[in-house]
Amino acid sequence: MSTAEKRFKITYCTECGYRDRADSLATQLEQELKAECQIQPAAEGVFEVEDNGVLIFSKKASGRMPEDGEILKIIKGLAEGLSLEEAQSVAGPPPSAILEWFFSLFRAPSDSNK
Repeated sequence: MSTAEKRFKITYCTECGYRDRADSLATQLEQELKAECQIQPAAEGVFEVEDNGVLIFSKKASGRMPEDGEILKIIKGLAEGLSLEEAQSVAGPPPSAILEWFFSLFRAPSDSNK
């Protein structure tokens, strides 16, 4: 099968060591959905997943790596007729987890020396 015929494209940052994550996701998609994946090296912290040319997950846009099973949930949500935004919302971590992570960026480190 040629690259153009592959349903999924996973673009990952080689400098960040995301290859194993990309390989694991490709294997999962190929086993669960019986569709081939193209794995594309990139740089600058990229980790993106496309389904038939449509970007369904972007680390740059979301500020995080996908949770285990999240990509499959997005794909299943789309297959059930959800919009991309709805599928991403349903599949992603609970909003409280995202907010907790965000707020943790602004908390002062605990002073364990006292």
